[in-house]
Amino acid sequence: MGPAAGLGIVAGLGGCAANPEVRAVSARQGGTTAEGSTVRVLLELTNPNDAPVELTHWDYSFVVADRTAYSGEWVASLTLPPKSTMQAELPAFLPASFGDASAARWRVGGSLGYRATGKLDKLLYQLGINRLSAGFGTAAEGISKAPVAKEPATPTAPAPAPASPEPAPASPEPSRGG
Repeated sequence: MGPAAGLGIVAGLGGCAANPEVRAVSARQGGTTAEGSTVRVLLELTNPNDAPVELTHWDYSFVVADRTAYSGEWVASLTLPPKSTMQAELPAFLPASFGDASAARWRVGGSLGYRATGKLDKLLYQLGINRLSAGFGTAAEGISKAPVAKEPATPTAPAPAPASPEPAPASPEPSRGG
């Protein structure tokens, strides 16, 4: 048996994790400038496996009304417990030229890198042998606007913390003369 066959056996011993499932939940606009708005895309992630799955990175596009608004990469850095569902956010940007997207249909899709969590899986990942990724695409409708927080026109230093009240010193009883 040659070295290539041995490597094939080692790679075959690494656990084959099922792809994590991704579902769109919502999108919320954040800060707005003349160029556009930041958007937080909330996703629901499900791990169908009997073991944890470590998500490593996202490579994705955010599409609004059939126009690509944003494309980018994001470090996932999240471990999905076995047989569980969690939520995660992806950042995006909505150019001002897209106008009011409050009722627009949007979708997010691309690839999600992940790895199984067994010792051999981690070793194979570090060696660049077992790099797993899953394509995903999910859609929803409407981008809500986050409440606008009033911010000062110029940066200010934080206000000092209020001093804690000190107990009043005990005053001597007035003398009663007679």
